[in-house]
Amino acid sequence: MTYFLDSSALVKRYLPEPGTDLVRGLFCRRRRIAVSRIAYAELVAAVARAWRKKLLEEAARDTIFTAIDADFRGLDVTEVRRAIIDRIPTLVLRQPLRAYDAVQLASALTLKERGATVEFWGADDRLIIAARGEGLRAILVGSI
Repeated sequence: MTYFLDSSALVKRYLPEPGTDLVRGLFCRRRRIAVSRIAYAELVAAVARAWRKKLLEEAARDTIFTAIDADFRGLDVTEVRRAIIDRIPTLVLRQPLRAYDAVQLASALTLKERGATVEFWGADDRLIIAARGEGLRAILVGSI
């Protein structure tokens, strides 16, 4: 089983939110976790936003940045290549998705097409519904 975490789920590994225990549990149990490359940008932006809002101290921010870098070396990272981008027009016609959500879902679907058994995790109701509509088992993790 490959657990594909979109950014709204993966951020829970680093920032305490509803669903944090579930996401951290995947890492503790050393499950196969996949992400889209764009999750990196979304994660560091979310952490920087929390720091700007004074929800994190500078040292905590930097520690989280280091943890994100370390984690990305061990995750199954789907690179955003043309084949993923090319499938987005069809995907957004079938599903009401924002741009990065479409990239996340297209990345997970690409893994499935390569033969992986994929469970899609996210914290966005609309994205979870879309993932299910595209034939993925999808788990709503907390809420955003």
